[in-house]
Amino acid sequence: MKRLHQLAAIALFCFLATAAMAGDKPIFGPVQYDVKERYGRENRYQIVFSAPEGSALIKLQNGDQSSERAEFMELIVNGEKLLKDERYEYRFIAGSVELKKENTCELMLKDAQPASLKRPVLPPRFVTLSVIPLPMKLAKGAYGLYTWDALPRLAGLLQKIKDPASAGLAATSVNLQQEAQTRAGAVRKLSDRKDETSREFITALYTDAMASPSVRGEAALALGVLGDKTSVPLLINGMLDSDENVRLGSTRALSFYKEEETIEPLANVLGRIDAVRRDTVIKSIENIGWKPVGTFIKLAESSDAQVADMAIGLLGKTKSPRAVALLLKLFEQPGRRRIKTIIVALGETGDSLAVEPLARMVKNTARRSGYEVELGEALANLGDAPSAEVIVEMIKNVQSVWAQDQLRQAYKKLTGKDIPGK
Repeated sequence: MKRLHQLAAIALFCFLATAAMAGDKPIFGPVQYDVKERYGRENRYQIVFSAPEGSALIKLQNGDQSSERAEFMELIVNGEKLLKDERYEYRFIAGSVELKKENTCELMLKDAQPASLKRPVLPPRFVTLSVIPLPMKLAKGAYGLYTWDALPRLAGLLQKIKDPASAGLAATSVNLQQEAQTRAGAVRKLSDRKDETSREFITALYTDAMASPSVRGEAALALGVLGDKTSVPLLINGMLDSDENVRLGSTRALSFYKEEETIEPLANVLGRIDAVRRDTVIKSIENIGWKPVGTFIKLAESSDAQVADMAIGLLGKTKSPRAVALLLKLFEQPGRRRIKTIIVALGETGDSLAVEPLARMVKNTARRSGYEVELGEALANLGDAPSAEVIVEMIKNVQSVWAQDQLRQAYKKLTGKDIPGK
């Protein structure tokens, strides 16, 4: 019942805030300002207006369509820089400011500088500015919005954070008046507080595709720290993001969860995506040092030979006893899996249990045929000194110059010496 009352209160707040935003008479504007001087040249406008002293909201609408947005924008209000000379992807920006009786705004708009001497035809670009009474409690700053009606929701999410210090950090993290580094740092500090009431806000920040990637990466880590299982699907999708900050943040966040909470969704996504994206995800997993052994074991048993091959290769790098046990089983009964990949993976485990089966195979001339290089390198990685003699013997029998060279390197890795007579 208490939860229902809370939801009703939030809904009422959003309704009243939206009504206020729609009904209040503007203090100034709306006025449209065009990007007249093109190709990186600045367009500066000075705006002077009278107003009641106190809090107000500057509403900036950057074009009607995405092609009409000014690529770079700067806004100074009464000598204070609200927006820096940067690219802002949001369609709307809400600036919470303190007004005087007489106010001056300086607005700068411009296109991006062309990379060459070519001057392509540019679409019209413009910004519409108006000033309205502040219809809600909102900290001073500038906030990016997809739609103007999203402002009450943002204010509501901030108000749901009960601790004032946490709420302050949350407001800083979305305040475009601050540098991206400062906003990301605010999310990191918010994460350290482990404030459960901030989870909904952090989720909204993480899923904001227009937010700075460094901020979204920190938001991913914050979700991982909070550890709510409902965040796992979002973080799995984040591993496929086009930006490395978001990918690595999402991957690291998933590593905070228990294996049983991530094994199914992670295995599902790795099993269904294309090879290029799979390699990107695997690179992220390796970069952070995460070893989701259970997921790799599940994928090693996949009916998709390519997926199974990928997982087997990863199992060797985990150096996990569970991985070794499965690899030894697959070595004896590979089925459709590639024996070469299994041999290499066993060598990478560094586990002495892998020596005997590999040494047995290398001594069988017929069985080792075609796998000499993989066997020599695996036994060298395992440090099996008695295999040095058989590596020399294989060098004499393989036909490929490349294979001979690879085996010579394996011999040197194992013994620390070049092959006698070479």
